[in-house]
Amino acid sequence: MKQLLAPFLVALLLLPAAGAAVAQAADERPALTHKLAGLQAASPLPGFAVAVVSSNAVLYQRGFGRADLQARRPYTEETLQNVGSVSKTVIGVAIVKAIELGYFGLDTEINAILPFQVRHPHGGGPITVRHLVTHTSSIVDDEEIYGHSYYLLPDADTGAALYQQFRRDFTLPGRKDLSLGGFLRNYLAVGGRSYRKTNFAREAPGLAYHYSNIGAALAAYLIEVKSGQSFEAFTRKHIFEPLQMRSTSWRADPSQAKRQAIAYNRRHQAYPRYALVTYPDGGLTTSAADLARFLMAMVKGYKGGEGVLSKAGFTLLFDPAFAPDALPSASPAGEPNSGVFWRIRRNGLVGHTGSDPGVTAFMFIDPASGTGRILMTNIEAGGRGEQDDPKIVGQLREVWKALADVRP
Repeated sequence: MKQLLAPFLVALLLLPAAGAAVAQAADERPALTHKLAGLQAASPLPGFAVAVVSSNAVLYQRGFGRADLQARRPYTEETLQNVGSVSKTVIGVAIVKAIELGYFGLDTEINAILPFQVRHPHGGGPITVRHLVTHTSSIVDDEEIYGHSYYLLPDADTGAALYQQFRRDFTLPGRKDLSLGGFLRNYLAVGGRSYRKTNFAREAPGLAYHYSNIGAALAAYLIEVKSGQSFEAFTRKHIFEPLQMRSTSWRADPSQAKRQAIAYNRRHQAYPRYALVTYPDGGLTTSAADLARFLMAMVKGYKGGEGVLSKAGFTLLFDPAFAPDALPSASPAGEPNSGVFWRIRRNGLVGHTGSDPGVTAFMFIDPASGTGRILMTNIEAGGRGEQDDPKIVGQLREVWKALADVRP
């Protein structure tokens, strides 16, 4: 699901950075291209794309393998797929932009913004924006409800091998309200048809880490309420258009179907085309080339530059939210701290992982080298209730390691 990947997969991101290497243009790295092509050919990955950027240049980007195994369509740097929870980095930028526009602050109580009330049912205090962006809001994802927050697109292939399985495992047949606000109200507000006290952890807001896709979607919804426009429209105006991310959207565009990667389970069975009711938490559909433009702007901001955010905005986005000796309980050992949705790993990398049915993605800034790395592939490492496939994990690790040698 749209969450941080299992420990076996996360381990690949804890690898130390490689030694310095001479910078080359993307088309002057034949050794790297040869190595990555060999890794793909010997792996179960149908296809993947990678990118490495500095603050002002794309150092390398390329696709390998197939976006569609049956049609033998190549996976390129322009191939589109959703990137799971890497989407949350965009929520983070949007939240800081909303703060710059004066909509609210990190310590604003969400009930001062929402058209419905959200209260901790176990005696805790109010939930703030800061709690949402650091996964300390006490809101938890009930998989019986959140796990069925997907829906099939009208052009989904009803003959796909996994069509009926996807309908059973990921959708709620008969769901009529596909709005973000409707889902959140029903889940979080007393009287909502999906409301339960167990939708909240017993710890009071701010005390404990509980990774929450629904909390992330709620953060995006705050922007909708204050801006008077959809989160999709807000991000297009303030992020995607300024960065010329012309192929990026929050829902797969049927007119772009020939550029869309087919999502596969680890037996190379194709999933039907789907979307998410809580689309901000994991529905970003993009290409490695577009995501490289985004990450390049983030590296620039991390190094003290400005662009879609001011210098102060980027500082707010990336600065650790917690002192090392005051971390929330249950904070993950591998990434104990957080900016505004950007996770700060123990080895210094800053970014996010992503997974969803048939997709896996990684996007991180490496402060030590001043670069950012992207890896996105159209296969899942595991499935619901399944262990991660060690062969897939091993291949992802090898690709990620190979990219570490690309330096400015």
